[in-house]
Amino acid sequence: MSQEGKKGLLHEVVEIIKLFFMAIILAVIIVQFIRPTRVDGLSMYPTLDNNDYLIINRISRYTGVKRGNIVVFDSTLPIDANTGDEKSITKKMLDFVLQDDSNTKDLVKRVIAVGGDHIKIKNGVVSVNDTVLKESYISSDNYTDGDIDKVVPEGYLFCMGDNRMRSLDSRYSEVGFVPESRIVGSVFVRLLPVSNIGIVK
Repeated sequence: MSQEGKKGLLHEVVEIIKLFFMAIILAVIIVQFIRPTRVDGLSMYPTLDNNDYLIINRISRYTGVKRGNIVVFDSTLPIDANTGDEKSITKKMLDFVLQDDSNTKDLVKRVIAVGGDHIKIKNGVVSVNDTVLKESYISSDNYTDGDIDKVVPEGYLFCMGDNRMRSLDSRYSEVGFVPESRIVGSVFVRLLPVSNIGIVK
């Protein structure tokens, strides 16, 4: 290969490396605002189904969330698949790009009450500040178990899954009140399956 050909090849390799690093930097910037995630389980059914792919709005970490919002938060529950083994380089790179360095499980739930709210659950009826909630997102055959009568501390949220009979959420000590600081973002759009693509409410 001629000297000129070698220079041309070297130039192309350098350009490819530049593009690769630019793509990484762009991805890191983008995930400050949005992030993809996948639903694992049926705790939010019928609103969300197992293996739905979502885009979450990460700006809500700073602007705050409201009652009725569906949020993703970093729980204190260990990831089942995490056996303590060293993460692979690929996994570490993906965690860096997605800004996820946690060894605990992300949960998808609906915000039922915010800091200062009085949440009460009795005989399957949910009320916030003495007003019974009209929860059209719950299927008619679902029942909200629990006996709760508490005031949500400031800076915390009370979150439950829409599939109340199959949801580990704020009703149980394993999750409890969710610190706002653990919010990853609010669910914005469902990407997959294509048949259900659109804004999630």
